[in-house]
Parts: sequence; C-alpha cells; structure tokens
Amino acid sequence: MSSRRFDVIVVGGGPAGVAAAKASAKTGAKTLLLEKNPAIMALKPCGQAVSVHTFETAGVKPTSPMILNRVSARVYAPNGRSVKIPETGYLINKTLLLQEIAAQAAEHGAEIHVNEPFFNLAKKENGLIVRTPKAEYECLTLIGADGYNSRVVRALGVNERSEPIPTLQYLMAGLKLESIDEIRIYVGNEIAPRGYAWLFPFSDKVAEVGLGVRGAPLKPYMDRVLEMLKSEFGSAQVIDDRGSPVPVGGVISKYIFDHAILIGDAAGMVIPMTGGGIHSSIAAGLAAGEVAGEASQEGDTSEERLKAFDEKYKPWLERIRRSLRVLRVIEGLSDADLNELADILDDEDIIDLANGLNVGRVARKLLSHPRLAVKLAKQLLSI
Repeated sequence: MSSRRFDVIVVGGGPAGVAAAKASAKTGAKTLLLEKNPAIMALKPCGQAVSVHTFETAGVKPTSPMILNRVSARVYAPNGRSVKIPETGYLINKTLLLQEIAAQAAEHGAEIHVNEPFFNLAKKENGLIVRTPKAEYECLTLIGADGYNSRVVRALGVNERSEPIPTLQYLMAGLKLESIDEIRIYVGNEIAPRGYAWLFPFSDKVAEVGLGVRGAPLKPYMDRVLEMLKSEFGSAQVIDDRGSPVPVGGVISKYIFDHAILIGDAAGMVIPMTGGGIHSSIAAGLAAGEVAGEASQEGDTSEERLKAFDEKYKPWLERIRRSLRVLRVIEGLSDADLNELADILDDEDIIDLANGLNVGRVARKLLSHPRLAVKLAKQLLSI
C-alpha cells in the first residue's frame, strides 16, 4: 500500500484536535486532521459553558449564532445558601465553535478527513505510519486528541488513564425557568457525592441539567435533582439523554514520546474541580500544533524536542495540578463544611479554588476559622 506523507497528523476533531491542526498548519507544516465521525461537530456530552477568554485563546470572534446565552453563575451549598459569581460567560453552540476553528485550520492549509477513524500505527525511521480503514499515511509527528477512550493512547502502549468522573446530562424542553441569566451549580453529598449538579439555561424553555458523581450510581441522583427543580420543570420533556466519563484526575504522567504528543481528554488536560475542558484543550491544541509543526519542519521530532510543549502549556499544567490538589481536599468535606464555606467564601475565592489560581490567598483567608483551618486551610497552603 502506498502512503501519503505529512509533517503532522492530528487524530480527533474536538477542541484540542481542531486547534492543533490550525496551529500546525499555521507554521507551514503539511497537516492532516482525522475525525472518525461523519462531521466535525460536538457529539460528546458537554455543558457547553465557556468563559470570554476561551474565544480569545481560540482566536475566534464570538458571533451570535455561536452564543446561545450570556450568563453569570450561582453556586449553591447543601443548605440552599448561594454565592453569585457575576463574571459573564457564554453558553455556546460547541459545534459551530469547532467548525470555525476547523475552517481556520483549512484556510492555513490543513487537510481534513471526516468519517475516517484512526486504526493503528507503526514505527518507521524518523517517524510513524498511521493506518485507517481507508488509507495509510506517513508522518513525522502524531498528535493524539481523540478523547478519553483514545485509540492513539492504546497504540502508543500507554496504560495510564486520568481518573474519570461519570456524568449524565439531560436536555430539557418545555420548562418555565424563573431566571435564564445564571447558570446554577449545586454541591453536596446528598445531591452529587464527590461531584456536582448543574443547570445551564439556553432559553426560558430549554436548559441542560446534568451531574457528575463518583462512587455512586448516577440515575438516582439525577432523579433527586429533577425532583428538587420540579417547580420550574413542570411537564418538561427530556429531548437529549447522554453521558460520558470526564477525566478529573489530572494530567497523565507521560504524554510526550518520540514523534507523538497526547493532548486534551486523552492526556487528562481538564480542570479537575470543574470538569471543564474546552478552554484547556484548545490551549493544549494550539501549543502542541505549533511545537509539532515547527519540530517536523526542523527534522527533529524526538521526545526531547517535543517537550517544548511543556513550556508553552506550563500555565495550564500548573492550573490543572493545583485544581487537582484542591479537589482532593474538597472532596472529603461534609455538607456542614460546605455550608460553612458558603458563609465565608466570595465569588473571587470560588473562582480561584475551582480553577487552581490563587489558592494560597483563599487558604490564608480560611485560617481565621478554627475548624476549617485544620480541615482545609493548612492543606491548601501546601498547594
């Protein structure tokens, strides 16, 4: 079988993959993007909530068809007390965002093949052979961005997976929501043990309800959330019912190899406290694509050369690491502890803890509360 040659092949057309194809092609590298599904679109269950900064990172203008709603957020403690986070974010049509980044990749010269799944790979001198059911390709660098159950991960012989949280989400129609300008986050062991539940309003009639739970079955807790919200749901109908694992255990220990980089969900590049991965994956794709494209054109795609990715992605690696350590502390708290936190923390504190930002500042604030100082603050100070 004859092979076509590329500098960089990207597997997976999600946020990480389309961003990687764009960045690689932008360097001038001959780039191929392989997507197993028949379209570049958001097929994986996802809350589709992003910050304004996500669009800035992606280099995409947030146009009205892409923006379904502009929202702030409110986080609810087990006792019903809430903290408002006034910062505006977007509920998006993720498919349109992916297609816009893919269009930018194509404009820079990337070749895109849909309905062509990655099958396996073989090593060759100074590169790899990538096989699909349709063809065989040669490349100098392979970027695996094909999700949590990545075939590229298995083909590279990687057995490690980031710890997942199972999630379930319903798209509900026929609602009578009291407010559509806030997303809602609910925490508590009676609501979503070692996770959280959410309500994302796309309009006054349509919203997404979901939750992630670890160590317990999902469906009974989803039923409990629906019961809690029944006053607004009335006779609402489920028009989309999906679930998937989200990697919240941090970045796997090895994700860079000779001629290959793993990014996005495949490598655990998700913010552990929130389970959010769109922004972090786009950033990973841009960094990986740039490094892979430049390295391939230089003729050096060794593991050592590709480790330049770590420097470009360093701020995100640090955020993920800190967020994971916060998660390990928070997940052991009782509902009484969470209620007390809701009385102490403000919106800035919650943003910093969730995103692994200024964790030390929040820890010092908690030191003046004796019970939480012992259970929480001292552990957070070590992060």
